Amino acid sequence: MQAYINSSLIQAASVIAFISQNIVLLIIIGLVLLFLFYIFFRIGRKRKRKKSIITPVRDVIGNIPERVQQLNEEIKFLGFAYDPYQDIFYSLLNPWQRKFGYCRLYDEACAPLSMIIDCEPITFEYNGRKWLIEFWKGQYGMNTGAEVGIYYTTGPSLNIPGIFSGTFYYCPKDNECINMSFALKKNGNLLFTRSGLHWWLTGFRLGEFSKPSELSMEIVLELYDRKMALTFVEALKREGYTEDEYRIYANKVMVMYDKPHTKQPMTRTIFTDYIMQRNNESLCNTYNYLTRSYTDTLDKLEALRQENSFLYNKALSLGKPKEVFDAFNRIKDYLDKK
Repeated sequence: MQAYINSSLIQAASVIAFISQNIVLLIIIGLVLLFLFYIFFRIGRKRKRKKSIITPVRDVIGNIPERVQQLNEEIKFLGFAYDPYQDIFYSLLNPWQRKFGYCRLYDEACAPLSMIIDCEPITFEYNGRKWLIEFWKGQYGMNTGAEVGIYYTTGPSLNIPGIFSGTFYYCPKDNECINMSFALKKNGNLLFTRSGLHWWLTGFRLGEFSKPSELSMEIVLELYDRKMALTFVEALKREGYTEDEYRIYANKVMVMYDKPHTKQPMTRTIFTDYIMQRNNESLCNTYNYLTRSYTDTLDKLEALRQENSFLYNKALSLGKPKEVFDAFNRIKDYLDKK
C-alpha cells in the first residue's frame, strides 16, 4: 500500500513539474482551442439561421443617379417621380390626373380604396371664378403622404340625380399655377418638405404607416394677389379656422393644418377606417420585413420586384389610383353639356 501511495505521489509530482515547465505552452494551446470552439460555434449558428426571404441583389446595384433616373422612367406613366434625398415620391407637373379635375366624388371614393386621409376643401370666389384649394394628409395604402391642390371653374354646379350634386373644378394651366410649399410632420417630427410652382403638390413616404390624426401640415400658399389672399383667409375663417391657425403676409397665406374643420367624406366611418388601416398596416409591416436587409429604397424596390411582384405593384400604387377617378366617367356627359 505504501508503495502504491509513493508511486502516485511521484506521478503527481511529475505532472506538476511538467505543468510548471510548460505553463506558457499550455496557455497558448488553451487559447487556440477556445478560438476554434468559437469559430465552430459561429458557423453552426449561421447554418441554423433561417434563410432571408429576400435574396441579395447587389449585382444589380450601380450608380444611384442612374438608378433613380431608371426608376423615374419606369413610374412616369403613374404621374410620379422619386426623390432619393428625402426618400419620397411626388407628383409631376403634368401627370395623367390633370385632365380629371376635382370634385367631392373623388374624396368619397378614397376610403373604400384603402386611402384613409383627412380632406380639407376650402372653397371661395375670386375674379369671376369659383376656386377650390384642398389639403389632404393620411395613409395612402402603403404610403404616408400629403397633398395640396388648387382648382377652379367658371361653370355652374352640377345636379345629377342619384349621382352627384355639387361643383366640378378644373386644374389650372401652367401659367396659372402658384408657388406652394408644405412640411409634413408626424407626432411633431418632420417627415419631409415639398415646394414648387404647381397645381398639385404632393409627397409620399413608402412603408411608413400613420394615422391621419398623427399628421400635421404647415402650408404656405403664394396666391395671385393680396385680394385673393384675403378672400381665401375669409374662407378659412368660415370653416372654423382661428387666428392661431393661419397667417397672412401680403399675398402669402400660411396655414397650420392639423385637425380638419370641414365635414369628412361619408365613407370615412369607424368601420372603414379600422378595416382599411389594419390592411394598410399589415402591408407596411410585410414590406418592411421582407426588405429589412436593405436601407435604401431603390434596393428595397429591386428586391421586391424580384421576389414579390404583387407587393411591388402595391408599393407603387402612389397617391390616388385611377379607380378614384372612375366617377369622372359618370359625370363626363353632363360636363360636356355644361
